[in-house]
Amino acid sequence: MQRRDFLKASLASFIALVASSEEIFAKVTESTNSGVKGVIFIVGDGWPLGVMKAMNEFMEMKFKEKSNLSTLIKNPKTKILLQNTSSLSSVVTDSAPASVAWATGSKTVNRSLSVLPDGRNLKTIFELAKEKGLSCGFVTTTRVTHATPAAWYSHNSNRDDEDNIAVDLLNADLDVAMGGGDRFFNGEKRKDKKALYGMFSLKGYKVVKSKEELVSSISDESPVLGVFSSSHISYFVDRANDEKLNNKEPSLPEMTAVALKKLSRNKKGFILQIEAGRIDHACHANDAYAAMMDCYELDKTIGVVMDFINKNPDVLLIVTSDHGNSGYGINGTGPEYNDATEALMNYKNRASFEYMIRKMKNQDLKAVKEIFENYTQHKISSEEAEGIYKNLNEKRRVVINDIWYEPEYTMGKILAKSIYDYDNEKLMKPAKERRGNVGFTSTNHTAEDQLVVVYGEKFYGKELKNLIDNTELYNLMCNYLGFNYLNPKMDRQDATGYVKSLSYKEWERHLRLHIS
Repeated sequence: MQRRDFLKASLASFIALVASSEEIFAKVTESTNSGVKGVIFIVGDGWPLGVMKAMNEFMEMKFKEKSNLSTLIKNPKTKILLQNTSSLSSVVTDSAPASVAWATGSKTVNRSLSVLPDGRNLKTIFELAKEKGLSCGFVTTTRVTHATPAAWYSHNSNRDDEDNIAVDLLNADLDVAMGGGDRFFNGEKRKDKKALYGMFSLKGYKVVKSKEELVSSISDESPVLGVFSSSHISYFVDRANDEKLNNKEPSLPEMTAVALKKLSRNKKGFILQIEAGRIDHACHANDAYAAMMDCYELDKTIGVVMDFINKNPDVLLIVTSDHGNSGYGINGTGPEYNDATEALMNYKNRASFEYMIRKMKNQDLKAVKEIFENYTQHKISSEEAEGIYKNLNEKRRVVINDIWYEPEYTMGKILAKSIYDYDNEKLMKPAKERRGNVGFTSTNHTAEDQLVVVYGEKFYGKELKNLIDNTELYNLMCNYLGFNYLNPKMDRQDATGYVKSLSYKEWERHLRLHIS
């Protein structure tokens, strides 16, 4: 895929967004033909098939583009698999043990990072690679201390212990770490007041905190720590529509391009993890459009990666997800479902629910209604506005049907609303009211097996089965890179005694910390 092809996009907001990428891509493209061997592991966190379908439809029908993911899947050299994602403690995993499975080949319990329930540490693929002299790094749209990247460098039984996980990152000696999470590095914000940025600088890291500083670091051969936001990097739809965010926070394709340039300098090889982590957060929030647009950004990232692999055929690519989330489904609607396509195209938000809710805080009912209508481009009733306002401001005493995230859940339901007259056992067109048609089953992770896409010009994958366990992706990477290391394991029965129940307050804190 040519860089110019990647930069072509009919969506006006994306054109504006990638215009600032020109300098980054100009600086990295010329030197990416290194012939180096490596592994690129792409994670769409909480990435249901329904989101992929929505993205493909929008790309084809609205944006007039071809999906890089679809092109990759159709390639006859690509292997398509399904993976089981269950953890030692549950059929429904969280991101931590799912990522541990990839990083170590061993399962652990929910919330744990590369440590078994009995306290034994698990050696990660990053640690094995560093011992062999390879370069390692990751880029993410979440905090750099969040579960998916952290499982590849940290050994902590509590994924929410991000102050200490940030110290683990300092000690991991990775070559690239980019994402969000300033509050865990800034001495003025950390509980212990440690100035971690200074400690990274003393170890030789180039510390960058904006897109401009990232551009200036490209030619620097020092390891890089990029932290571009207080918490997670903003949703793609917000960066596309907020110039201030776009100017400060780099996109996932931009971070990926810089990481590939830096890591591929090492002739011994490299491993790069790329996480589109906010797909998961948007699904938790039942924010159909934000999830789809972060998936769109991931698709553009795959374009950057394929351009690199076309020049470096010894690189193995794995694209997958750690778990499902919230049952994102495009529902059939109208007589014989023939209104479903039109309904899907009715999603046209100019901001994520997260962005809207920030604007709604401390506002009255009238302002809440105006904010929602402005950013979704849909008129709503006073009763619907009252539902948002109530769930935004009232303290909840009970959680029904695992609906943890409010008012996000209510906002998602409002945007999926339709009303048809029904006469003589038939739905009558046109609809009296027609918004979108993406439905959700909850605001929680789900257990369905996840798609795995494996591609390599020099990878034949004869040993791969069509249905695998997520731990087998560790074996795949080790075999490709010539590593031979077996971590200890526990089974579900042995792990049961170590599983601790969280209190309501602890779980509520985790869920809010997770996506906000």
